[in-house]
Amino acid sequence: MDSTRASEPGQVVWRPDEAIRRQANLTAFMTAHGIADYDALNRRSVEQPDWFWNALISWFGLRFGTPYEAVLDLSAGAPWARWCVGGTTNIVANCLDRHRGTPTMDKPALEWEGEDGARRTLTYAELDAAVCRLAGALRRLGLGHGDVVAIYMPMVPEVAVAFLAIAKIGAIVLPLFSGFGASAVAARLNDGGARAVVTADGTQRRGKPVALKPVIDEVAAAVPALERVIVLRHVGLDTPMSPRRDLWWHEALAGMPDTAPTKEVPADDPLILIFTSGTTGKAKGAVLTHCGFAAKLALDLGLCMDFSRATGCCG
Repeated sequence: MDSTRASEPGQVVWRPDEAIRRQANLTAFMTAHGIADYDALNRRSVEQPDWFWNALISWFGLRFGTPYEAVLDLSAGAPWARWCVGGTTNIVANCLDRHRGTPTMDKPALEWEGEDGARRTLTYAELDAAVCRLAGALRRLGLGHGDVVAIYMPMVPEVAVAFLAIAKIGAIVLPLFSGFGASAVAARLNDGGARAVVTADGTQRRGKPVALKPVIDEVAAAVPALERVIVLRHVGLDTPMSPRRDLWWHEALAGMPDTAPTKEVPADDPLILIFTSGTTGKAKGAVLTHCGFAAKLALDLGLCMDFSRATGCCG
């Protein structure tokens, strides 16, 4: 590889060598579509967004239960754009289900290292089984399509399990930063109309345990829609539980099968309700959809970051 050091702001500090350029996903994508260089691709993506996104979705083989009739509909105006019109899908169909029965299931899907050096690895098969068990538990609690389920957890593997399980049943993920205090959590839960929260007893910060579950206890009375709380035992803190509302993660998953159906939803159904920081005013919620999130991941990871198809992450 040839590389240089920047001597002035804005100077290019590294360029890929010819071998890297030839092997890149972006190069293959442009060659397949007869596009000479990056500038030409960029122009066409701006001038013909329907062509670009349709080509990207097709290139990475994103799956739809019912194929869409049009990738983009601007008939109501750009602010009300509709994507993958008439199609059905689920992000889980593209992240996990597509790999069943393939060698990818034995590959690592998630590798985690905690603050204390603890390490865990989940293969695609192990992640899929855990997602199915939690999806079954959520359904048994009466949660399903269109319900908002918040995640208020430390960065542990179960965050990925919770995210995918919520999506799998067609519910909407509301992520909450584990450093939020009660007022920030309550505001987002109320604005989102969350029916459930997945949380943990606590987390480790700079070697010390910090409780999380008491924050949910504090805000619960002020969140009328909140019905259920699933709690992961992570750091072993003494954690009071409300019998009618709270359930330990391991108890919720006990006896749940390793397989569960994935809910097929309209392609532009809400997947994530994510809020701005609220630093300069009231936090505002933004909606990410199943088809939109999958396509953007394919763009960012597959083309921009050049993840290989062989890893199972981009097709």
